Amino acid sequence: MIREHLSLVEILDINQFQSMQDNLSASTDLALLTVDYKGIPVTMHSACQSFCEKVRSKPYYKDLCQKCDSRGGLEAARLQKPYIYMCHMGIVDLAVPIIAEEQYLGAMMAGQVRISDNTKLESILNIKHDLENCKEYQALMHDYQALPELSYDKIEAFGNLLFELSKVIVDRATLKKQPEKPQIINPPLMPNKMAIRTDIPTQYIFLKPAVEHLHQHPAEKIYLKDMALLCNISESYFSKSFHKAFGMSFIMYQNKLKIEKSEYLLKSTSKNINQISDELGFEHASYFIRLFKKIVGLTPSTYKQLYIEKTQVEYHNIYNPS
Repeated sequence: MIREHLSLVEILDINQFQSMQDNLSASTDLALLTVDYKGIPVTMHSACQSFCEKVRSKPYYKDLCQKCDSRGGLEAARLQKPYIYMCHMGIVDLAVPIIAEEQYLGAMMAGQVRISDNTKLESILNIKHDLENCKEYQALMHDYQALPELSYDKIEAFGNLLFELSKVIVDRATLKKQPEKPQIINPPLMPNKMAIRTDIPTQYIFLKPAVEHLHQHPAEKIYLKDMALLCNISESYFSKSFHKAFGMSFIMYQNKLKIEKSEYLLKSTSKNINQISDELGFEHASYFIRLFKKIVGLTPSTYKQLYIEKTQVEYHNIYNPS
């Protein structure tokens, strides 16, 4: 069972944090926004620039803005440090990861400024605008020119400050809520089964939405492309990262998760093999049996019988001691 995750909403006093965020923004000329690990805002924008307000009012641009925020936060989580980048509209943004107990909780997003020196920054999205959108961009040039200018060093220094602030939030989270340790079921007679990891290595914390979905929907037929989209990364990058994070392919992880669930059902219910197979989304019970034997080393029926016998012996030893 995957452990319960901390939540920014549970940790933060939103009103108090909003006030602090507003004051930080006012003192630095940087716009600020705090988002959860899915990229969903948990605060209101502090000092959002006119340029960005107008950009975000356009559906085409708004979608790209959200992708920039999401990818910026994920990259910061992967690097485990502030990440400074160029957004799709050519302005500078900064993502600072908030990480607690090796969990990526979200990010503080700052920026909406122009850079005053010649420092080259990575573009978070490679976008080619069509003619109509280029005309809209030209109409925003006055607002673009009005954006504050900061040096790279000053932006970097502010990023480091926000990163230290995130550590304070982590301390508060630790005091307020101690995360539960993963509950590990150790069923008997599992000679060939390698237990699947439920913790997510910090450098791959961007996989968290997919891992949570897998554990919440073990019977669902889940496709790799959908999980890559959920994590806002490419299929190939998702596949490689998942294998590095868990030591197995996405498909194998999903299969092992189903088999782990089937073990629980075999031990705790009176459901037969066909019922369990159907409940876990297998198209044929024969495939379920083959997969179970491959992973566990026993057929489901043998596994259940041995578990019953073991339980009976333990019951006898307790109530009929020699």
